[in-house]
Amino acid sequence: MAVVKIDETRSASCRFVTGLDGEGNEEHMTRTISKFKTDAILDDVYEVVLAVAGLYPYTPKNINLNERCELTEA
Repeated sequence: MAVVKIDETRSASCRFVTGLDGEGNEEHMTRTISKFKTDAILDDVYEVVLAVAGLYPYTPKNINLNERCELTEA
C-alpha cells in the first residue's frame, strides 16, 4: 500500500510579547500568515514573517511553521 500526501498547506505563526500582567507573567499575541507555497525555502518563510512582524510594535518571541496535508492511499 502506497500512501501519498494531497492538499498540502503551510502557514507560519509569530508569537509576540505584548507586555506583563499584574503578576509579572508575559502576555502574548499571535498572528498567522497562511498560504505559503509548500516548496518555499524555510529561510524565505522566516524572513517574510520577520518582515510582517516588523509592522507591529511588539517583540517577536517565536515563529512556528505549520504544515497540513491529507494522507490517502495511492
